[in-house]
Amino acid sequence: MLSTGGVDYYRKAFIELDAKALNSPTTLKVFERMGQIRKLVDKDFSGRDWNVASGMVIAGKAGFQIMGDWAKGEFINAKKVPGKDFLCWRFPGTQGTVAFNTDQFVMFKLADADKSAAQIKLAAAIMDPAFQSAFNVVKGSAPARTDVPDTAFDDCGKKAIKDVAEASKANTLLGSIAHGHAVPASIKNAFYDVITRHFNGQIDDKKAVAALLSATKN
Repeated sequence: MLSTGGVDYYRKAFIELDAKALNSPTTLKVFERMGQIRKLVDKDFSGRDWNVASGMVIAGKAGFQIMGDWAKGEFINAKKVPGKDFLCWRFPGTQGTVAFNTDQFVMFKLADADKSAAQIKLAAAIMDPAFQSAFNVVKGSAPARTDVPDTAFDDCGKKAIKDVAEASKANTLLGSIAHGHAVPASIKNAFYDVITRHFNGQIDDKKAVAALLSATKN
């Protein structure tokens, strides 16, 4: 949706659930392009765990994988070097935008002053630039802060930090529908049902557009 319709379309369709945007020629084109992607997967793709798919890329049995930055851990574990053995890039046509997912800590308001102080201490430790660097270098993700130096990061990490900072500045940092940052889970799951049925060839492009619109209303 991002590569086909751009940022404004993504916001209207996936975040604002605008009926006009969803029921548009752009959405039809999105499903047509999904049909093209469908031809690039093997017959046993359904139900395959993402890490198994990563293993196929590592072994040379697949050319590429569309997945979050956590997939990099599989490559690192296989002693593959970013920028040398494999490359990381945004989904074609989406460079300049980032659909994000964040790990979050939630702390409840407490009456005990000592416990509240401990919460603040924990939050400060988590958001400390040095910790953000150390943690994300290991996890393979981009830091939540955009002022963390990229010194300790590999090629993929440096690109992720640069991309997030640029998207944040340009207001093209968008909540990922896949991870609950765009719409409530009920709508996400309804969308997934439509997208899955279309990808499996159960409904055509036009019916998929209508079903997506219906999912937001029901």
